[in-house]
Amino acid sequence: MNDLFRPYLRRFVLVFFDDILIYSGSLSDHLEHLRTVLNILDRHQFRANQRKCAFGVPEVEYLGHIISERGVAMDPTKVKAVREWPVPHSTKGVRGFLRLAGSYRRFVHNYGSIARPLTELLQKDAPSPFHWTNEANSAFQALKGALTMVITLRN
Repeated sequence: MNDLFRPYLRRFVLVFFDDILIYSGSLSDHLEHLRTVLNILDRHQFRANQRKCAFGVPEVEYLGHIISERGVAMDPTKVKAVREWPVPHSTKGVRGFLRLAGSYRRFVHNYGSIARPLTELLQKDAPSPFHWTNEANSAFQALKGALTMVITLRN
């Protein structure tokens, strides 16, 4: 898909595997962009699943984000998941939280520094058995706060 749409990527098309996002500044531009994308798909014998398509909508959910003319925001269900995430009691719990938080890392200033105490719990030389520290708890709470306070994300 990336090869097919390479001339248009980040101009008006984003592709993630078979998820295609077409974004435009106006309805007339959107219709032209849509025509271009559908023609490319047709030319390469791909078909869009109409049940999974939304055309000309002012807001769309895409890979855990809500994209609109206001910008990119976290999906409210993801915000809720972060807010309600329990304190991890195992490396598996830390890994799950970091997987969710990591999908928004580019929107959190100093993400790597904040998350370091959590990622250190995942290292092979980390103390065994699992030991949740005050530093890890501070990092966990700081990440939760940073992720749930961001209303509109910026790139």
